[in-house]
Amino acid sequence: MNPRPALVRVREAVSPGLAAVRRTAGPYAAMISPLGWIVLGAAVVLGAAGWRWGWVEFRTLAVLLALVAVAAVAFTLGRWEYAAALSLGTKRVRIGDVALGGVEVRNDSGRAAASTVLELPVGRNVAPFRVPRLAPGDTHEQVFQVPARRRGVITIGPVRGVRTDPLGLLHRQRTWTEPVELFVHPDTVLLDTRAVGFLKDVEGVATQNLSSSDVSFHALRDYVPGDDRRSIHWRTTARVGRLMVRQFEETIGSHLLLVLSLNPADYADEADFELAVSALGSLGQAALREERRLSVHTSDGPLDFPSGPGLLDALCRLEPRPGSASLRDLAAQATARVPEASVVVLIVGGAVEPASLRAAQLALPPEPTVFAVRCGRGLTAARRKAAGLLVLDVASLTDLQRGLRTLA
Repeated sequence: MNPRPALVRVREAVSPGLAAVRRTAGPYAAMISPLGWIVLGAAVVLGAAGWRWGWVEFRTLAVLLALVAVAAVAFTLGRWEYAAALSLGTKRVRIGDVALGGVEVRNDSGRAAASTVLELPVGRNVAPFRVPRLAPGDTHEQVFQVPARRRGVITIGPVRGVRTDPLGLLHRQRTWTEPVELFVHPDTVLLDTRAVGFLKDVEGVATQNLSSSDVSFHALRDYVPGDDRRSIHWRTTARVGRLMVRQFEETIGSHLLLVLSLNPADYADEADFELAVSALGSLGQAALREERRLSVHTSDGPLDFPSGPGLLDALCRLEPRPGSASLRDLAAQATARVPEASVVVLIVGGAVEPASLRAAQLALPPEPTVFAVRCGRGLTAARRKAAGLLVLDVASLTDLQRGLRTLA
């Protein structure tokens, strides 16, 4: 005898059939609104009670509700005869700009299409627009504007058609396009070339690592098997009577690492966080224009970007992360991932105390140059040192421009 309970065997037997029913009936069930389910349920209950106990009133109400449901189906029947295309004039705008786009609707059928209302989701809102009656092959273009009020990514679309009945019992929907993303870039400023002079200052600085294939000459030493013969210094070899090779010191190539805290506790308000994101974008753009190597690390981890616009696109998705790692841990994680960084910039809010900045600096290796940028609308622009760490306090992007010039 099979030891498995009978209920388990029954469930396994009917599961394939139930799955098939869900696949078939699921799309139709999704068309029924909560009010529609109430009407259908009431029709079934009243009809069953009316016929069971012979109550004419209940049977009459059940028939009326059933007729209402049938009428709702009639309102939502019919084919859509349209094809639609969604386009944006540009997929990248700055805060304060207005993005323009358009929806083109075409009647692809062989007969006239009645006027209808289509919907275009824009972020969390939905913009309805009416399509007039279209003859076969005719098109209608609807132009729309999207104001870019704050940094972020706005999802636009898909264009969809919605049919419903006057009571809202059924809701039938069809989509024609894929959604598109509009990137609202943070405010940035063009930093003067001299403002990234701190990157040039570290270029060519010798490290303690010796090499046979760099450009900074260090000393001569005896040849050992395996050395590159191109490094042999023949004049010295002839003078001392044995092979001597040149030895070099490895030099630093500038690599900027920007570290941004996403912890909301580090910022007085949302405006301070936005200023920090803008400061990061401005520094990153300046480094890329100077063709410097750039890495960005946030509380969410490393930020991947293929280009300058790609960096700003990635910044559009940043949001505060409550409970993020401390600034000290964040700095340690960033330099562990990018050990070759020669300059590390800690970008934080005005609520971060100098002691926290100093603790973050102590968590970093001694090789890179480190300074911090504190961003806060209530701060007074200043350049100062906190326990040996250079700190720039900025209340605006203009303050960032001025402060960085002092580092050149």
